[in-house]
Amino acid sequence: MTFTMHGQDVHNLAMSADLSVVTPKGIQAGFHAYLERSGVAGLRHAGDQRAPTSWLIGPHTHTVWEFYLQTDGPPTRWRVGDSEYEVARHGLLAVPPRTRHHMVRPAASSYQFVFAGLDVPVLLRDLPDVAAYWRADLPWHLADAHSVRAPFDTFLREVTTTQALRGDGLRLSAQHLLVEITRQRDATGQRHGLLHPAVAHARRILDARYAEAVPLAVLAAEVGLSPTYLTRLFTRQIGVSPARYQANLRIGRAEMLLTETDRSITTIASELGFSSPQHFATVFRCHTGRTPRELRRT
Repeated sequence: MTFTMHGQDVHNLAMSADLSVVTPKGIQAGFHAYLERSGVAGLRHAGDQRAPTSWLIGPHTHTVWEFYLQTDGPPTRWRVGDSEYEVARHGLLAVPPRTRHHMVRPAASSYQFVFAGLDVPVLLRDLPDVAAYWRADLPWHLADAHSVRAPFDTFLREVTTTQALRGDGLRLSAQHLLVEITRQRDATGQRHGLLHPAVAHARRILDARYAEAVPLAVLAAEVGLSPTYLTRLFTRQIGVSPARYQANLRIGRAEMLLTETDRSITTIASELGFSSPQHFATVFRCHTGRTPRELRRT
């Protein structure tokens, strides 16, 4: 049986009494699970997919919140309503119900992501303190959502396995995922889905120029704030300083190039704006705990 998802044809992998799991035609690996008949109110869909550069998610909407967490590969650019977002590795994009969204252009190389469509008010009905954070239906983006990966994986494990107490496992793991997403949203000052305009502008600059070493003074001048105030405001709303945010983007790109291409370390260092391969190795080890060569060997 063939279905249509995000404008793409998909083939049925498994059909049971409570859900169907399909693999989209054209992806390299992964699945898309439809959860309306799972027996747990509030679940709509979820999946984990590795896509080639030709995979472009077209315009679509959902009746529930959709969460997209990029787990590997180069940054992808999305349009959500009237705004655009660059989602790098470990970045999380949250799309409100009935909001049109799509990828703006194909990725530079293959990429991997996990996603879930969840009816947030229904799933948080018995968690009013958490639900209070979701009264505003505005899109938002977290540049660094490392802590969301583990609860996302737990939820997807419940989706893809059949075991005792499955309904409770699905409901509780979905709630755990939402609690962690809410914590990260609150920690970065996005409780109401809004960023200070200067912070949003600064982040767009860093997303677009991640291969450059954009000095703080230059960044501050471009957004019209003092360096000290921009750093304080950016850190409070995004969770990391502008320098750390920029470093995370560069190191994330470096990890992808090291593991998925055969470009030399010298070439990668040059592409990402490091002064030398030695400088690249030093910064990379400081952030990841191993050198570029050690990563490539593993």
